[in-house]
Amino acid sequence: MNSQICDFGDEPKKSKDAAAFDEWKAELEQHSHDIAARQRALSEPVHKVVVATPSAMHHKNALGAVMVAAGFQAADADALAGLLQSPVARLRDGLASSAIDDLDRTAAQALADLLDVSARELEAKGLYASWERRFRLYSEDRAEWLKRDLEFRLEGSWRQAPMTSGQRWLIRVTCRVLRLPMPGHLLRGQAADWLECHGANLNYGDFV
Repeated sequence: MNSQICDFGDEPKKSKDAAAFDEWKAELEQHSHDIAARQRALSEPVHKVVVATPSAMHHKNALGAVMVAAGFQAADADALAGLLQSPVARLRDGLASSAIDDLDRTAAQALADLLDVSARELEAKGLYASWERRFRLYSEDRAEWLKRDLEFRLEGSWRQAPMTSGQRWLIRVTCRVLRLPMPGHLLRGQAADWLECHGANLNYGDFV
């Protein structure tokens, strides 16, 4: 039994309206591509400054400038960090539902709406992600320090050097949290002993 609906060569042809729409759509996409290329060309400086060895601060400034120009502020940082730690499906579904109402909004506006809708949850995730990252670095530094020779840690010449700015800041925070008086002038070794005796860094004391 021949199951063909149409004989060879007699397949229905695409309507003129559909063909015209496809042509118009292709022209529109090409036009949008040309505009984007033109905008990139216009935005390129005549003499572009390239940082040969960009520092971490350079990356923060460059990326931060883009976010600020898009309407974001420092208060959005924790929620954005939380969103970046979420599964990609969260971003996809959130942007999809946000775009249903107004297709003319920019991606930045849709992203801002997504942050606002789940601000408390995302901020909590962002804060935890930041703590976890700092804890990992702290643990690595501590492990590296404990690998050093015991005699060097207890009697090394480093102990007679001035207290570091990091030690001073951590002592101030620890005194404020534990309601302790600030110790007097300490050398680097004395500051290390004081911090160790009082459980600093208090942010991570229960996890090391």
